[in-house]
Amino acid sequence: MKKLLSIMVLGLLLSGNANATMKGIFEVELMVENLSNYAKECSVTKQKIETAVKYILQNSKIKIKDSYSAVLYVKVGVIKAGDVCTANLDISVFSYFGKDPFELENSGTFVFYRNSHMTSGGTISSFANSVVSGIEGLMKELVVKHHEDN
Repeated sequence: MKKLLSIMVLGLLLSGNANATMKGIFEVELMVENLSNYAKECSVTKQKIETAVKYILQNSKIKIKDSYSAVLYVKVGVIKAGDVCTANLDISVFSYFGKDPFELENSGTFVFYRNSHMTSGGTISSFANSVVSGIEGLMKELVVKHHEDN
């Protein structure tokens, strides 16, 4: 039974974005999740995250607008153990009740793109730089995927 459950979970994880496309998405609303107290202790701020995202998007075809057609969601989960900070960086583009990109008459929440990265270590003062670097790397991959799809 455990084997069957683990195969099902692994299958769901691997099949999540197999057909995801960003075709036709040119405007997104930027949403950065609220940061934990650990993030503040590790010098990670919402302003640094937003700046990293906007810096990469400024020369792309993706524009940040106050619209609900698509959301660029940035989540940075930070934990701290002693003097070591660790973060999980997660970027996704989705829409609530949007038009089905595959025109199969489905409705609901559609995830057009998702990518994540982990970063850890370094001194507390330099940790924020590794988070910003990781966000910029994820955003570059998003822009490349968007360019390929459009």
